[in-house]
Amino acid sequence: MTIKIYGSFRSPFSMAVALAVYEKDQEFDLLMMDVKSPEYLNNFNPFGKIPSYQDDDITLFESKAIMRYVATKFADQGTPLLGSTIVEQALCNQWLEVHSHSFIPPMVETGLAIIRNPQQPDNSVLKPALEKLSNVLDIYEARLSASKYLAGDSYTLADVTHTAFFYIFNAITDDEMKKTITSRPHLHAWIQDIISRPAWKKLAERPENTRYKH
Repeated sequence: MTIKIYGSFRSPFSMAVALAVYEKDQEFDLLMMDVKSPEYLNNFNPFGKIPSYQDDDITLFESKAIMRYVATKFADQGTPLLGSTIVEQALCNQWLEVHSHSFIPPMVETGLAIIRNPQQPDNSVLKPALEKLSNVLDIYEARLSASKYLAGDSYTLADVTHTAFFYIFNAITDDEMKKTITSRPHLHAWIQDIISRPAWKKLAERPENTRYKH
């Protein structure tokens, strides 16, 4: 069975799963289904969220669980994504947790404030969200001043899971807001590195990826 990803490239979580698949030199079909339909709820994700994943062996939901499965199943193919040492493995898992609990909330809050009113975002919402995001990115800047990637010298799932968020942030922000990234040189260099990878370029050029092209 061809790998199937049920989701949309409007979702950075769907894009992260797709990127992990490409980094492992695998192909996939991107499919969309009514996430509130009985078929989807019963067979793919009872919480009615995307993405979901299906191959010959398993049907899964939750993007990080899917990515870990893909990285393990195809361990001998493509890019190693779980860390090359026990320390990198631990740091990979640590930064995946940081992504879930510290990075996503202010990044999503910032993004929604912009998307809901692109011409004139509500500053009472946007300003505090950007401040919270900036505080988190200061920590990333410090980490990336001492390490090429989040988990060490190796590109891992910790980097994979951030890529689409920064890609979308760059697509929806104006020049002034982009300074949130460009004013942090190590963070900026890391983002330029991860979006230059062949797997990401291949993903970004897929015809389904239309909303955020810029």
